[in-house]
Amino acid sequence: MEQSKLPTAAAEKFCFFGNPYPSAIYADLFIRDNAANFYGTLFFWTHNTSPRITVPGTNTYRYTSDDYAIYNLSGDTSVGNLIGTGAPSPGNQTPPKGYIAAGQAFFAKARTGQRGVFTNSMRVPSNNSQFYKSTLVVEKHRVWLNLTNKEGAFKQLLIGYITGATNSFDFNYDAVTLNGNPYVDFYSINEANKLVIQGRAVPFVVTDTIPLGYKSTIEKGDFTIAIDHTDGDLASKDIFLHDKVTNTVHNLKSGGYTFTSAPGTFLDRFVLRYTDGKSLGNEDFENQDKRVFVSVKDKNIRLQSMPEQENLDEVAIYDVGGKLLYRKKQIESKEWLIPNFQSGPQVLLVKITLDNGNTVTRKIVFR
Repeated sequence: MEQSKLPTAAAEKFCFFGNPYPSAIYADLFIRDNAANFYGTLFFWTHNTSPRITVPGTNTYRYTSDDYAIYNLSGDTSVGNLIGTGAPSPGNQTPPKGYIAAGQAFFAKARTGQRGVFTNSMRVPSNNSQFYKSTLVVEKHRVWLNLTNKEGAFKQLLIGYITGATNSFDFNYDAVTLNGNPYVDFYSINEANKLVIQGRAVPFVVTDTIPLGYKSTIEKGDFTIAIDHTDGDLASKDIFLHDKVTNTVHNLKSGGYTFTSAPGTFLDRFVLRYTDGKSLGNEDFENQDKRVFVSVKDKNIRLQSMPEQENLDEVAIYDVGGKLLYRKKQIESKEWLIPNFQSGPQVLLVKITLDNGNTVTRKIVFR
């Protein structure tokens, strides 16, 4: 579709789009092709259930109160049993997993006053395996968390460590909550932004911590925060929730955490973390960091773990933009040499995983 056939956008306002093709399109391509003029988050709205008549014999209906399903380059969040928000092929309706179904409508917020663009290159080909073949290795280590109660309140957020994302706000990787659910809202917090999707930089560092906030208009009751699913490194890592009100650190991998809350907005009660504060506190991490050495000489990178330390298990090297340049698994040794590393002069991040699962990230200057 030609750019001139779409209406002009208004800067900082939401635009309502619809996939004009008789096939699904790739959401990532729509985001990238419109990145100069639109923020990279797409919003889909739907009812989980059909509307019900509240008074028999009348035309008064009651709809379920759902939030928006949200998609960007970090991933997607769900509002429940979505229907018709995306499709891997025409006629096969599924939640937004990177596709936008034929005729499907969605919102995107304009950055400028330019028009949105749809092109044939965005369309899903008959062979989906041809999509995104690239030499770029995209890392994704993600966790989806749900806030629920027994009466059916539901809000999901996503935190992901993604190639291309940074720890600051990124238009294509972070999504601010729309607070479209009048009963509950649930988000992570970064730079005062309330994020339903937060993309963070790779490499993933086990000492990272992320504040979580929530809002409730429900009279005092019990809520549960639980993992919906994980992928990448977070599928095998412990994930802890720190409740600063009760001074409780709960491993979400063992089950959901239930707490009691009055109505209100709470921005500093919960923190997501990847250590329990005992097995790897700040002091332990600093001591561990001092016992793992990384050196560079004549384009050779040498890793060494002190004799009293665990064996090296894995090493990954990234540039400052988060692109993976090198990875070696199952080292099972105190030392590892990477000879004649191919790189121009730049700052590199070296992420080392030990046999006990703990990680150390070192910054080196490669010349």
